Amino acid sequence: MGKISVFVTKVDEAYLDKEFDRLYEILYPARKEAVSKLKNKRVSYVSMTAGLILGRAYEMLYGLPSNEIIIDKGEHGKPYIQGKEELKYNISHSGDYVVLAYTMDKDIASVGIDVEKVKVRDDDMKVANRFFTKEEIDYISDGLECSDVDMRFYKIWTMKEAFLKLTGKGLGLRLDSFSVNPDELSISLTDNDVVGDGNLTKHENCNFGRDINNISYDMKVVDKHIISVCVDSDDDVIYEYAQITLDKPA
Repeated sequence: MGKISVFVTKVDEAYLDKEFDRLYEILYPARKEAVSKLKNKRVSYVSMTAGLILGRAYEMLYGLPSNEIIIDKGEHGKPYIQGKEELKYNISHSGDYVVLAYTMDKDIASVGIDVEKVKVRDDDMKVANRFFTKEEIDYISDGLECSDVDMRFYKIWTMKEAFLKLTGKGLGLRLDSFSVNPDELSISLTDNDVVGDGNLTKHENCNFGRDINNISYDMKVVDKHIISVCVDSDDDVIYEYAQITLDKPA
């Protein structure tokens, strides 16, 4: 049975204000460069938090300093750590939270994660009608009767985004080329082709030539933020969550 570890971290502006110089120095080079280019303090703190929690996982797993991390990108632009390709990971942020999913399990081919803060929107159905499948639209519209439409919209959105990040194809996949079900935490292909290279159809495997039946999900709601984790694995998966703070060990 495979295991996915998930770090859930609230961005602590007060702590980052106080410890900025020290924390900046322990960031890995690519994240240091990214943070240095950001002019908005809030955005830079989010980016720094993302780098620090990846560094925390790296140090726990390898016993090596996180500032040695060298980030590279694969064929589809998905990042990985040079020399540590066995570590599959993905990062997302929204609102007050940054999340990291990671694993070294050899039976897990890839992982994607997305977090979104649930907001009251006026255009849920407009966006859904334009980009989602009929089944997803019906699921969201059912929420109109119980004032749950925003929560349902973001459940769909995070599941879709997590899958896109798992594949690394991003906008190379049309959002209506696959359909997700938050109640069943499942995914299926549709008859719609993808954009981009156009290599994916309903009758082909959806993730680097692997079986769509190997895709599984987990979902949590933390402080009005929805977290969806998507995994490509030949085996069942255990999801272990840890809410961590930057000033204390995980």
